[in-house]
Amino acid sequence: MGTLAAVACTMIATISSCRKSLAAEPAALMRPEAPRVGKKILLERIPFLWNRLNFTWKSTMRNLLRYKKRFLMTVFGIGGCMALMIVGYGLKDSVLDIANLQFGKIQKYDLMAVIDEDISEDEMQVLTQMAQNDKDIENSMKGYMRLTEMKFSDMNKDIYLYVPSTLKDLDQFILFSDRKSGDTWLMEEDSVIISEKISRDLDIKTGDTVSLELEENHFVDLTVTDICENYLAHYIYVSPQVYKQAMGDEPQYNSIYVTVKEEVMEDLTAVGGRFVEKDGVLTVSYTNTMAQDLESMISVLDSVIVVLIVAAGMLAFVVLYNLNNININERQRELATLKVLGFYNSEVAAYVFRENVVLTIAGSGIGVALGKFLHGFIIKTVEVDETMFGTNITMKSYLLCIGFTILFSLLVNGFMYFKLKKIDMVESLKSVE
Repeated sequence: MGTLAAVACTMIATISSCRKSLAAEPAALMRPEAPRVGKKILLERIPFLWNRLNFTWKSTMRNLLRYKKRFLMTVFGIGGCMALMIVGYGLKDSVLDIANLQFGKIQKYDLMAVIDEDISEDEMQVLTQMAQNDKDIENSMKGYMRLTEMKFSDMNKDIYLYVPSTLKDLDQFILFSDRKSGDTWLMEEDSVIISEKISRDLDIKTGDTVSLELEENHFVDLTVTDICENYLAHYIYVSPQVYKQAMGDEPQYNSIYVTVKEEVMEDLTAVGGRFVEKDGVLTVSYTNTMAQDLESMISVLDSVIVVLIVAAGMLAFVVLYNLNNININERQRELATLKVLGFYNSEVAAYVFRENVVLTIAGSGIGVALGKFLHGFIIKTVEVDETMFGTNITMKSYLLCIGFTILFSLLVNGFMYFKLKKIDMVESLKSVE
């Protein structure tokens, strides 16, 4: 498919550019093409702006719009190349950062101890007291979590149900926020919060009613109050008050979430080891280990992203070089005339390069808009079922792409300067009759 697309684009471009020449008379083709007739441009019809431009900028604006095809080719050529660079940097911002977002911003606890369902009350009391009295633990909280099923509009999804034991200080363990606006909020007594990915997959909005299996074969209807930012797996967070109202009793808490003091982060496994030694604890998981595993898994994308960025940069350079080369060849008699009139090489170069600068700036603007759209489309296309990638592109990435595009334009201008110097005034202005 890629080969067919490349061949099709090449052949269509070739046929389009050759059609006019092939239809012309041979005698007409042997004569140099007459310069384009100058016309009033839109800017000239706005005296307030036009009168404030000096002569050089007036001629630049006229030349840009005198060759409209080349103007559009350059602007959209630069814009397309820059859009590919933005996609490359955007993928890096969106994909490679989800580990930090998930296990640093959203799930803020440091470890989770999973408890046996058959644990006795005395054993649970021992675990709770240890978590409260351990000198290395900053805060702890019990919770109930299980993989369950959610139904909405004849669609079913597996989802993790999470019920905290208390709403107090819950934001120290889990942060609820809106990805687009950045707003954060606290869980309230009537809260039923679902993660963004599943809300998008099932088209669930705030105020919709979902059917959730709170216990085996026991479905209850719950009204969604909020949709929160989340990147890995599907979650539904239910307040203990809503759960008790639906089931008539509190859940049997099967996990303990712990945040440790900053100075013992390097010895986190020692804190987890003290939990494992207690009866009733099945296992302990660490968020920093999960984050490292995730980063290692998605780090293979680094090389793909680098290739995409380098290829886009090379394409931008080639596009600029070819269009500038065509521009100079088509206007050789015009530029030779300027030399005859006494323009220095640097002045002739400035006359041409000023147009390139304007086209590069215009192309960069197109590239930013096109790159943002293309990045969003690609991100939604490559997402898997239980993973959501971010759609954010940092300002640094935009500035880098614009900077590279301007750098390539300056490099091309440098190469073209030597071509301008070599224009032979006599040969260029000789009549071909």
